[in-house]
Amino acid sequence: MASAEAAKRLGLLIRNQMINHMGLDNFPKLCGSTKHHPNVPDDGTTHNPDEPCPFEKDNFPKGICGTCCSLRGKVAEYELQALGEFDLSNRMYNDMTADEAEEFSKELYEAADNLERKYAGRGKKPYGAGWNGTWEDKERTVVYRDHSTFKDALASIREAARWYQKVADLGFGVHAWF
Repeated sequence: MASAEAAKRLGLLIRNQMINHMGLDNFPKLCGSTKHHPNVPDDGTTHNPDEPCPFEKDNFPKGICGTCCSLRGKVAEYELQALGEFDLSNRMYNDMTADEAEEFSKELYEAADNLERKYAGRGKKPYGAGWNGTWEDKERTVVYRDHSTFKDALASIREAARWYQKVADLGFGVHAWF
């Protein structure tokens, strides 16, 4: 029987692991909470068009179709995959209520903290997600020349956690668009 650590190294051979190569944007969605303004349109924002955006100064990554309040979820999702957090990576594709978004935020923070503790004091830390892949051989294998650093990967995961928490604090759920 293989250990959990050995199982993670098997990567694509794990039955429930999901590798998505499509986009992922996460949007705030109305979910029946009374915390937000009752007249806010359900258009992926948390405010009326004539009001300032509460996310304006946060500088969260945005997808090409994102709103001022959205998150380019693919960034953190790739980092979670690269660091072996497949359950959390897959769950970024789920719609959530405000309560679920708040809980998910805590789980993302906890995962980042656990990874940081796990590799503390080790000289060599795992890479984050691979970027700028190129086709390398006849089998059409993608080889990544550039990878996020471990520190940057954890920062992206914590940034997503902060976005989920802020959405929940504003009384919104999350819609995953992919």
